[in-house]
Amino acid sequence: MSDATAAPTNNRRQQKGLACEECRSRKLRCDMSEPQCGTCYSLNVPCVTNTARRPRGPRKGHVKVLRSRIASLERQLYENSKAQMGSELDNVVSIRQALEADHLIKVDTSEGSIQQDNAIHSRGSSEDCNAYLMETQSMEFPKWPSTIPSLDMDSEWSKQIGALPEPMYLSSEPAPTPPSNISKPASSVCPLDAGVSPLELGSQALTPEFLTGQVPIQMSALERADLDDLFFERAYHFAPIINQQRYYARANQDSEADEPFTCLQYAMRTLAASMGSQFKGVLPLLYTHTCCALELWEQDMPNEALPIELVQARLLLAIYEILKNNPTKGWISAGRCFHLVHLVKLDQIDNPNSWQTSKLSWVEIEERRRTFWVAYELDRYANLVNGLPMTLNDQMILARLPAPEKAFRRQLAVKTEFLAQAMAKKSEQQLSPYAKSIVIVTILARCLSHRNQCKVERIMNPTSQEFLVRHRTLDNILDQEIQTTFSSASVDFEPCDPTFLFLDMLVQAVVLVLFSTLSSVPEAANTYQDVFESYEKKASKAAERILSQAQKLSQLGCFKVHPFTPIALFICAEFARSCKGLNHHSAQFKGISAALGNLTPANNLARMLELELQRNPEMVAANRGL
Repeated sequence: MSDATAAPTNNRRQQKGLACEECRSRKLRCDMSEPQCGTCYSLNVPCVTNTARRPRGPRKGHVKVLRSRIASLERQLYENSKAQMGSELDNVVSIRQALEADHLIKVDTSEGSIQQDNAIHSRGSSEDCNAYLMETQSMEFPKWPSTIPSLDMDSEWSKQIGALPEPMYLSSEPAPTPPSNISKPASSVCPLDAGVSPLELGSQALTPEFLTGQVPIQMSALERADLDDLFFERAYHFAPIINQQRYYARANQDSEADEPFTCLQYAMRTLAASMGSQFKGVLPLLYTHTCCALELWEQDMPNEALPIELVQARLLLAIYEILKNNPTKGWISAGRCFHLVHLVKLDQIDNPNSWQTSKLSWVEIEERRRTFWVAYELDRYANLVNGLPMTLNDQMILARLPAPEKAFRRQLAVKTEFLAQAMAKKSEQQLSPYAKSIVIVTILARCLSHRNQCKVERIMNPTSQEFLVRHRTLDNILDQEIQTTFSSASVDFEPCDPTFLFLDMLVQAVVLVLFSTLSSVPEAANTYQDVFESYEKKASKAAERILSQAQKLSQLGCFKVHPFTPIALFICAEFARSCKGLNHHSAQFKGISAALGNLTPANNLARMLELELQRNPEMVAANRGL
């Protein structure tokens, strides 16, 4: 009996030493054989033993940061109490003076006092007035009325404020206005757990050290859910990089230890808050907190594979900066995202020789594909708006086009074709609307490259005729895409669908870019007169088409319009302005400019492009080659 009970106790724990990383990840018992344990040998994987373990406990410097925060809070409380005492004294003096005036009018009505008061006004001497005030101060006054509110922070008004929910600034109902003689408590205006507004703490609140640890913005679960729903309702249609079902499943779990996913949530809610007006008050703080959280995590990033959540968070934050904050800063942040895409090798996600996707599910791979394609389109938009060189080469991509939306939402594995196959029309597979937008953006980018090549050829080899071959090739690809895309538009899109309007205007913008390229060749109008005249008519129809589609934007809400629609409007406005002396082009320019101006209240990119139109036309045309 004793032998039977002794056997399990001897083998209960792992023998001394560290298990290899493979056994630790699988939670298996490691036999620690050299040079390869039995588990790693059977799985045919490298056997790696990590002897350096991260120490437990708080992070390095966390206690120091907490002490500095406590010191700043104490200093803030001292300043608030000092200011409160000063305001109390001022209120006491003002109330005392009011009561003195009231007493002089209602209490002291004897003839002597009236005569004495008249004598003071008649003499007008400051010394006599001071002497009179000294006499009146020695008089006894009635007690203060009970209607004067208490100036103590523990008053009934302060208790009522404390009973309200903390995120009261996010409520749709108007908050009660406290009396002017009562200072607002710090906790009612600060959305941080620290109890102090970052604006009151100064530049210290904008540092990653201030936001170290779990210092989330004070939002209730209902408000966080509202922001998540707002993201999938308004921001998802132009940044469809996250599966909704998978996101909610992860969000319902305890994700405090998953810092990259938390950073992604903050980035999603920052972009979602900018897509509505009810979260306008908390949006700057939410953006600052997201930036600090990302910077802080990247400072202590382990020597492992970069999490996809950080790439997605950076991408969403760059889109927010371009559309809602500062477009120039946003394009700089977008350039950083392009390098992250290369670092994670998202452009090689479907490479058959890649080992990165062996342990990922289909929906996880599809999220990575879509993250790459959103960055790819952003790269093309940066080239259109700012003339920046393209970072992601479309001829070196081994990532399949995005799956149809219905399959992605239901997490049904669908095998799509590559971009090169879709451009060559070698497959009859029906593309999703999002995949069609990628093809159209690719054609537009190639037309931009064609335009730049023509500039170089006019300088290096003026007699070269290669531009005409490229022009006809791109024109044939565009015609095929128009036939395949807009033949099924009635099935894929609803009337006045914002995505369809954007794609249609983008296709017409490609026509305008091709014509502007043809016009930049001096001998094109004479040597290739038939080609030039036919394409001039085609460009005029494209401009009219963009104007008619732009007029339909007024039927949509300002948050429903595709946020990158101003790019197509800007190209059309530049084309209409370049055609001098034509009345119908002048009317087109006014109509497109008006449509672009209607988008400025909710889109900073539209505001920036509208300002570009108001600049010197020759300068803008020289910068963009239009």
